[in-house]
Amino acid sequence: MANTGKKTRGRQNIEIKMIENEDDRLITFSKRKPFTFGHPSIESIANRFLNGNIHVIDDTHALIEAHRIVRINKLIWLYNEVKRQIDASNKIQKVLAQQITSEIDSNCWELYERYSHFSKLLDLLHISRS
Repeated sequence: MANTGKKTRGRQNIEIKMIENEDDRLITFSKRKPFTFGHPSIESIANRFLNGNIHVIDDTHALIEAHRIVRINKLIWLYNEVKRQIDASNKIQKVLAQQITSEIDSNCWELYERYSHFSKLLDLLHISRS
């Protein structure tokens, strides 16, 4: 008699979890999911093909432009924030410099240390700004 047992384990339920290896994850994604990419877009190319040579308005450029404007506004905000911090540290530095030159007591060293810390902070802000 022939062996009638199963040769494979058949369809099984597996635990759904994140695939850690990026290459394996991309391979699984490309095998299991319908995914398309086209520029300007798949829909506009299909519409152009189906409707003949009728030009279909594509909003891809508008999306790119909107994204660019958002990024520029964020960079402007960051620049202004860094500039405000630099201006504030410059004011503190001037006040500390005046206190150092006007006071000649035991606190002079403490003020000098604060002044040097703020000078270092100012240098770091200038570096991050550039």
